[in-house]
Amino acid sequence: MKATRAALLVTLLPALVAGACSYFEKPEPFRPPATYPPLDAEALALGQRLYQRDCSFCHGDEGGGTSNGPDLVTGENGPALTDFMLSTGRMPIGQRDERIRRRDTPYDDDEIVALVGYIDEAFDQPGPGIPVVDPAAGSLPEGRDLYQEHCAACHATTGIGGAMLAQRGGETRGIVIPSLHSSDPTEVGTAVRTGPGAMPVFGPGVINADGLDATARYVEYLKNPDDRGGAPIGRIGPVAEGAVGWVLGLGTLVLFIRWVGTKRGERR
Repeated sequence: MKATRAALLVTLLPALVAGACSYFEKPEPFRPPATYPPLDAEALALGQRLYQRDCSFCHGDEGGGTSNGPDLVTGENGPALTDFMLSTGRMPIGQRDERIRRRDTPYDDDEIVALVGYIDEAFDQPGPGIPVVDPAAGSLPEGRDLYQEHCAACHATTGIGGAMLAQRGGETRGIVIPSLHSSDPTEVGTAVRTGPGAMPVFGPGVINADGLDATARYVEYLKNPDDRGGAPIGRIGPVAEGAVGWVLGLGTLVLFIRWVGTKRGERR
């Protein structure tokens, strides 16, 4: 009898502990990066060398594009988009049909600054500059509302990304929506303002500067959310979490029924 009760307590203890495990860590205040300064002759020369070596084959010597890649002088092309593509390692790519995805950038900070500055100055790009984003100044509830309205449909409510179908060149293709858990606030801001890949552009009329701070703060929050429902179980999804619930719940119920039945049998 004592052994049965002990087994029941051992089974219930993890559930009780898991239900009590709820925590929230406020995001660390983010220090916005310094605005890129005007480039001197040495930095411009470095940017030109890097562009000719790594970019011109696809984008053309004057940024007008080629059969291998798009132009850099129309639409949202500007410092923000260039910085996003370079700092996240999405450019350069080795082959034309290589999938554009996040990877380690081959450039150091000085090289990125030189490339961004050279491309913008040499080609007089029309796109927006790099936004200064400060999540600490943003409202978390406002960020949640903006994220749910504009971002969750593609990046998921948890920010883990996913896959979806999109129209490209008249064809329906599957695309991978990246996770936001590796994105820093500046990357969130540049992506919102420029709409890289299949992402829409959200200008100041849709998400203003305060909204941008709020959205970036909520994205930071999603990296370590407040799991008020109990243990997150790694946030592995409803199917796996449901399976854990069924196994734990049914196992506890079976042990409880056995305990009650044994106790009733002893009374007889």
